[in-house]
Amino acid sequence: MRRFFYLCALLGILLPQLPAAEESVAQLLQKGDEADKKWKTTEALQFFLAAEKQEPNNPEVLRRIAAQYALAMGDVGSSAEKRVIGEKALGYARRAVEMAPRDGKVQVVMAVCCGRLAKHLPNKEKIQTSKLVRQHAELAIQLAPRSDLAHYVLGVWHYEIANLNAVLKVIAGMVYGSLPPASNEDAEKHFRKARELDPGRVATVLELGRTVALNKARKDEARILFETALKMPTRDKDDPEMKKRAKAALDAL
Repeated sequence: MRRFFYLCALLGILLPQLPAAEESVAQLLQKGDEADKKWKTTEALQFFLAAEKQEPNNPEVLRRIAAQYALAMGDVGSSAEKRVIGEKALGYARRAVEMAPRDGKVQVVMAVCCGRLAKHLPNKEKIQTSKLVRQHAELAIQLAPRSDLAHYVLGVWHYEIANLNAVLKVIAGMVYGSLPPASNEDAEKHFRKARELDPGRVATVLELGRTVALNKARKDEARILFETALKMPTRDKDDPEMKKRAKAALDAL
């Protein structure tokens, strides 16, 4: 029952009392950003949703709401619940893209939302959504070449597509027309660039390690990367889960 009410709150059905109406959009965004830094997703959403009431077409507001819903997917257990919240995130991301198609941050959030939702979709929809991940991540890099998150997302896309199972390869060939030019080499290149731009993102080090580990001759290098990820400061909301994955990958070497 508790999880049901939490899900309803995230979707705006039973949101706690919203901030005072007299607060400006700038004030609401500042408070929402502060809550986000403390991983207080529902609190951050309160401020961002209140800002949306004042400026419903403000891309800075919309991308923040999309990002919080994307993070909130990790707060519920079932894939069905994650999909509901993920679709909410994608809806806001699309609105942000409509308002600011040349904004690199907006394009990054769109790519992130697509990527997170894709994991909880049926196979054909998963592959169709992966096309959007690539499209928006590549555009984000064009618009904001120093965005580590854009390189990270594109690295994940290369890794996932390059290592599809047989069934998904067939579906990908149908959706894309032919298998897209994805490779583990390009995945590593983007993860290394992402790490160069932001050495503190645990997820980047984890995914770089997973990519390196595909080559058995580089097992020692992969071990160092997984150990590094485990020792890094916990900075982002997803970091505890990323460290669990790093520990599992290290144990599997």
